[in-house]
Amino acid sequence: MPRIGERLHVLAAGAERVVEVVARTRALRPTEVHALVAIAGAERMGAPATPGDLAQTLRLTTGAITGLVDRLVRSGHVQREPDSADRRRVRLLCEESGHAVAGELLRTLADRASAVLLGLSVEERHVVDRFLAEVGFSTSAFLHAQDSRVR
Repeated sequence: MPRIGERLHVLAAGAERVVEVVARTRALRPTEVHALVAIAGAERMGAPATPGDLAQTLRLTTGAITGLVDRLVRSGHVQREPDSADRRRVRLLCEESGHAVAGELLRTLADRASAVLLGLSVEERHVVDRFLAEVGFSTSAFLHAQDSRVR
């Protein structure tokens, strides 16, 4: 099993380098690219992110998130919108340029995997998808448990 850990580490490190490349080409910080992917993903799921959601997802303080969101709003990538159910809350929505950055990152990562996926059967692709989803869920659960211990 340590070999799986090594491969996941290489994959994660490579993906982070791709984030850095996309950030550099768009004159953004890597954390801003991660934020755009998270905000766009929340929108796609039908539940636009709040700054608090973003802080939890990116594991940053609310103060750091405020600065990050301010920069994304100033750059025209994100807009703040009052929550229709609770006017005290703010929802974050990607502008077209924010969706473009998130899409560029996700397409770049997917393009690297597409040749490999084309060589797999439909069943194997489902196994890979399930594996990645479950590892992601397990990793998030681990981090949540660690955060709970710190508080």
